[in-house]
Amino acid sequence: MAVIQVTPEMLTSKASELRGIKEQHDESMAKMKTLISGLNEIWKGEALDAFVQKYESMQSTFTNFSEMLESYAKLMDTAATKLQETDQSLSNTMKSFGE
Repeated sequence: MAVIQVTPEMLTSKASELRGIKEQHDESMAKMKTLISGLNEIWKGEALDAFVQKYESMQSTFTNFSEMLESYAKLMDTAATKLQETDQSLSNTMKSFGE
């Protein structure tokens, strides 16, 4: 049997932390895009073209990772809500026992 030692507030807090990580990831990806876009000022040739194409081919991976982080944050929020609802329901059941 599982021992639950988490509170809804803890889950909500961790979801917020995860959203912070997502924001950092998104900011890093935006900086990386700017950096790579600026390479043509210092680098010319087929190698640059191949490098940029490789980067562009990975965009969906970066986007998927960002979306996955948000999905996990939402999952934690949902778990926090369900945990709170379950606790309240149990409390109500205990209060009404014997009435």
